[in-house]
Amino acid sequence: MIVALQIAVVGCGVAGQAAATLLADTGHAVTVFERFAEPRPVGAGLLLQPTGFAVLRALGLADEAMARGARVDGLEGRTQRGRAVLELAYADLNPKAHGLGILRSVLFDLLHQRLLRSAARLRVGSEIVDVVRTGTTASVVDHSGAGHGPFDLVIVADGAHSALRQRLMPAARAPLYPWGCIWATVPDLAGIGAARLLRQRVRGTTEMIGLLPVAEGQLTMYWSVPVDRLAPGQPIDLVAWRRTATALWPEAAAIVDHAASADSFSRATYRHVALPSWHDGPIVFIGDAAHGTSPQLGQGANLGLLDAHALARSIAESEDLASALALLARRRDGPVRFYRQASHLLTPFFQSRSGTLGLLRDAFMGMSCHLPGVRGMMASTLAGTRRGWLSSVALDDDGHYRLDG
Repeated sequence: MIVALQIAVVGCGVAGQAAATLLADTGHAVTVFERFAEPRPVGAGLLLQPTGFAVLRALGLADEAMARGARVDGLEGRTQRGRAVLELAYADLNPKAHGLGILRSVLFDLLHQRLLRSAARLRVGSEIVDVVRTGTTASVVDHSGAGHGPFDLVIVADGAHSALRQRLMPAARAPLYPWGCIWATVPDLAGIGAARLLRQRVRGTTEMIGLLPVAEGQLTMYWSVPVDRLAPGQPIDLVAWRRTATALWPEAAAIVDHAASADSFSRATYRHVALPSWHDGPIVFIGDAAHGTSPQLGQGANLGLLDAHALARSIAESEDLASALALLARRRDGPVRFYRQASHLLTPFFQSRSGTLGLLRDAFMGMSCHLPGVRGMMASTLAGTRRGWLSSVALDDDGHYRLDG
């Protein structure tokens, strides 16, 4: 059994906070380094799958998350003419299964308060710019040039746009997706959330609007935008956007009008991240820093939470750190590879300039959702339970994902 480790966690996001808390709870000395003076969330509302929700349950946060989020029973995607392109339900896996729409700020707050209740130490205003290895240990270097450590393990969890990944693993691939989005949290003025679905409307592959219930009477709205129009300072033509979005989804006109009037959109870009390995000696990557994807499959936060739990569990079950990190890789390689590949393959059917892909999607994808076997695979993909292209994990009798499965 591994004795108490000295551990540094770089990044105070979803994966970093979950890993720090789980490891501190099992007796390790954990220090979290956060570059902002006041840790804060970045991003829109998100969809927690049964997988990510299982990690919240392990952290004792499930009940509060349910109370502050919104139950989601499935996914509906339609064209501007009403043709179904996606119709998926968690109930196809288990009648009790569901997802949870939740504001990223709420999820962050739940994880942050839990972190503060743990024995982990938090150092804010400390941007880590390098990690220096010395034998089997490593020290972190902050923006002032000061070193901290040595640590037995350094966990890099600083997100999809990680600067440390580029420095420490130059062989990693992390190209920017050519499409991102603008998003805002808006009141549900049209009763869209009553169906308890993540709902999308698409026209071709260049126009997509989504509405995700994230709390009672609240939705997160997102709109697909080419990344070259998301540069900081580049204005959004809200008059044109209102006209286009209302034409695409007339039933959501009141929500669109409110969003345009409020003009509170944020911008998001995404990377397709692939690392040659999970770790290099005592340095390990988790979350979006290890495997960022597009948001088409709604798996980013869930994969990060699962990474955190798998890392803590692997350390608890191993005789030494090298064995633990090898076990982490075995546990996470298959699921992460599947979701990275599936997300990359699916994205151009919804965000690209290919009219042909849009026509193929409209003609065949909705029909595929009802084919025996295919529907089950698509539902398990949505729920986050795939281990690879040929296997998945069944939910238990209560519709829960078992973390020890």
